[in-house]
Amino acid sequence: MKKLKISLILLVFAVFCGLFYFLVFPPKIINTSINSEIVIDFDKPVKRQMLEHIITLEVHGEWRYENPLVENHLYRTLRFVPAIGFQSDTQYEIELKNIINPIGIGISNYSFFSFKTEKNPEENNPEPKQSEPNITLIDIPIDWQDYPLSCEAASLKMALASKKVFVSEDQIMKKIGYDLTPRKNNVWGDPYKSYVGDISGKICSTGFGVFWEPVAQAAGCWRPSQAFTNWTIEELISELNQGNSAVVWGTLPVASLTDCSWHTPEGKYIKAYKQTHVRLAVGFIGSVENPSKIILNDPLSGKLYWSTDYFISNWQSFNSSAVVVR
Repeated sequence: MKKLKISLILLVFAVFCGLFYFLVFPPKIINTSINSEIVIDFDKPVKRQMLEHIITLEVHGEWRYENPLVENHLYRTLRFVPAIGFQSDTQYEIELKNIINPIGIGISNYSFFSFKTEKNPEENNPEPKQSEPNITLIDIPIDWQDYPLSCEAASLKMALASKKVFVSEDQIMKKIGYDLTPRKNNVWGDPYKSYVGDISGKICSTGFGVFWEPVAQAAGCWRPSQAFTNWTIEELISELNQGNSAVVWGTLPVASLTDCSWHTPEGKYIKAYKQTHVRLAVGFIGSVENPSKIILNDPLSGKLYWSTDYFISNWQSFNSSAVVVR
């Protein structure tokens, strides 16, 4: 009996030490790999919404979180993928601030390191080099969504902020409105009229979202705004080139989509997917006539640089629909 008590005490002590280590001590970098990309491995998961990453000289590209402890959660690797590429024979500095555990409490860590790229032998070639592609980007900081299913409000919040209108997601949602009627027998609310379900709920079960018309109407309370469907990439690029960001409907980047469509009480068919997601288009790479990439502010993932072809195919999931804020 005494041995059992001692074993239980040791077990409780071990669990306490493990929790203390996980919750209080910040993640540490255990490995870095730098070539055409930057890969940073941590000894335990990091809170991605709080981690600040800065590259000097500025490089356009995606910060991706990988190596999750469980599926889609508790990431332990940070990867930077340049949209164009690093310059040759150039010194870069990497600064990471607020490295903290995924609970968001305890001590934070800080890291700084630098690297220099190799000189490209082709630079000694007397033939003229190709010029770098043009980058058109509306300077809008990432704003992480406040709720599990508030990507529409978060995207609109960023769009309004670019026009010097600073409102909260809750203020936006008051303008959009909710239909909290529960889903039953494949009958649910109408996202063309208001937000369907619980914004903190489970996608396609207790919560879903809202489509472009109610979002445009809400945006119109602060700025001239317009909803579009069956839009062309040329029309989107034209607005971005004028400095007008666009809230765009699409899906998470997965291999296959899970249909979760339903009918409204009036019998209207609502096409929807479990992977439905909304982002803010903020720029493009290349010429107005032939953009190679579309730049997105994703309130879940950060800044994304998608090939134009992939963006179009993703956007077409909801008939190339968008809300432009002018």
